[in-house]
Amino acid sequence: RLAARGDDLKLHVLLTGATGFLGKEILFQAASDPRIARITSIVRPEKVTDRKTGEVLRVIEAPERGALLLRRLGIPEAALARFDFVPGDIEQPGFGLSARDHEALAKSITHVVHCAASVSFDDPYEASFRANVLGSINALAFSLSLQKRRGAPFVEHVAIETSYIHGRKRNAMAQEEALVFPRHFYNNFYELTKAMASIETDRHLIEKGLRVAQLLPSIVIGHSESGNNRGDTKVVNAPVNAFGRAKEIADKLESDLAAKPRQFLLQWAGGQFPGDPTAELNFVPVDRVVSGILASLTVPEAIGTRIHLATDNRIRSQDVVRVVREELGVNVRLSDPTIYRNVTLPIVKSVLTRIGEDKLANALEKLGAIFGGYAEWGQPIHSVGNDVRLLGLPIRRPDTENAFRMLCRHNKYVQQFGRVRDADDIARRESVW
Repeated sequence: RLAARGDDLKLHVLLTGATGFLGKEILFQAASDPRIARITSIVRPEKVTDRKTGEVLRVIEAPERGALLLRRLGIPEAALARFDFVPGDIEQPGFGLSARDHEALAKSITHVVHCAASVSFDDPYEASFRANVLGSINALAFSLSLQKRRGAPFVEHVAIETSYIHGRKRNAMAQEEALVFPRHFYNNFYELTKAMASIETDRHLIEKGLRVAQLLPSIVIGHSESGNNRGDTKVVNAPVNAFGRAKEIADKLESDLAAKPRQFLLQWAGGQFPGDPTAELNFVPVDRVVSGILASLTVPEAIGTRIHLATDNRIRSQDVVRVVREELGVNVRLSDPTIYRNVTLPIVKSVLTRIGEDKLANALEKLGAIFGGYAEWGQPIHSVGNDVRLLGLPIRRPDTENAFRMLCRHNKYVQQFGRVRDADDIARRESVW
């Protein structure tokens, strides 16, 4: 089907998750990809509410939301015609598209890239299931309907999963081609529901014959050279911001003798990193991941294959602490993850809430939710190779420590540890950065 399109492929990609961290980078790179003629993004209307009353002030429809997104990404005017945004919802069958939109898209879509997901490691099971499992089932069914359509140009479905579907493993390599569930447990409902979604992908591949490639990123961080995270404040960005905020608050109390106990508490609570010193974290820059996603569009060998979009130069917990200390000036100390999560964190959160530092308390709770699991024993060591062998990505993978260092700087100077929340201002700052 690709060969039949000739040298000028003019691919039409349907994208879910365009407003997320990964989706934004896909749009950005696609703007300069000569193979892609058009990207249609499924976007839910956004409700603007009053922060105090919760009253809905206005609704930003999909086309307007998409236009704002492209402007904030700095997409060149000459490339704007490639993009369109249609209202839909991944949690609805057929994405909730109107019959007219479905019919029009089916005539030209060549690829479906499903990267919409809930990446909040502390989400409840129900929310994770709806976004990750139900959303994947709907996306797979949508692609299958295109593939079965007579004369449709559909080529393949690209499922964006996670390399952490293997859960906890001891002294064993997480192989790309295998789906082996852990004997012990998963770190969170995110991992569990992404593994469940992977089973559904396998079912559509094997039982229903859907042409699907499975791409499995590890822990995605900012751009390898600039640290740019497109304003994201989740996953790795959350604890970095927590460290920075705790230090800034403590520094303001330096000259206030009466506030010394409070300052000491902030320095103690905001300076602990739950992790085993030798635990290895698999951080992969977003630009490497998206390069792999776009490469898979024209590699038929990727169909029926799992590909880890991960790295072979992992970073240890003690290196994370060292970089945070060097970049943010925070006296971070490693603490036992199990004790931190079950004893230290509940006490710290309770005390911080009582003294009015609710935001910091929540940020530190996210620190425990993320690194309390990923920086202790039994995390998988991922095999890599298909990213180079099949997708043709450079064999030299990005420098993980440098990428994490730049992420720290981006959070400090651009987002000011999560305090800058206005999307337009973040976009302006990132263009300068």
